Amino acid sequence: MRVLWRIVVVITAYFCGVIGLFVVLTILFGLASFASFAPVYWTLTGVSPAIVAGAPAVGLFLVAMAIVLSAMPILLIVVLAETLAWRSMSVYAIPAALLSAGIYWELSPRTIGGLDLIGSIEVALFAVSGAFAGSIYWAIAGRRAGSWR
Repeated sequence: MRVLWRIVVVITAYFCGVIGLFVVLTILFGLASFASFAPVYWTLTGVSPAIVAGAPAVGLFLVAMAIVLSAMPILLIVVLAETLAWRSMSVYAIPAALLSAGIYWELSPRTIGGLDLIGSIEVALFAVSGAFAGSIYWAIAGRRAGSWR
């Protein structure tokens, strides 16, 4: 019964982390849109909660895409952390930041042929939001990793 409860907590923490990633990413892009060199689409990204609220299909697609792209790598980290009872926030925040930045790097058309200033800033914004998502996971489930034993 304890293992089953732990699995529920881990899954819930993962979904909260994914939602937190989008919330922080929206806030960061909204703040970055005030920069003088900011492209126009940053402003649109900064108001994305209104867009997502108006078009739930867009929000569901983005969340589903994030889950599909991150589930397996994060599952490996979670299994290792739960098995070895790793409870440090850095165990979750650093890999989540690297994964988020790596997914952006691979899938963004801005990174084709190398990074410019805007692309570098976007990679950093994705990394920060990924670290925040890992921190959310740690706050809910990671700080008690291995407690099912």
